[in-house]
Amino acid sequence: MNKGDPFEHSLRLEVPFENSRQADVARKVLLPDPIMKPEDFHVRYSAQDSKLVCDFESVDERILRVGVNSVIESIKTIIETMDELC
Repeated sequence: MNKGDPFEHSLRLEVPFENSRQADVARKVLLPDPIMKPEDFHVRYSAQDSKLVCDFESVDERILRVGVNSVIESIKTIIETMDELC
């Protein structure tokens, strides 16, 4: 964190999948989701091996909690959909 950086709070979430393809599909599905207040909250998605990695940054704890909760709900829906289709 740089001095003067408004994003003082961060969290890394690693979600395991059965294989790297599923992790990458989840990453691609999440990419188009708009962030409601990009000046207050950022999220970066990456796929590392069979894990979806989500790096969050926010200006305060409440915004971090709300943003992370929203992404977790989306990931839950993605996993449920994969389970139904596979």
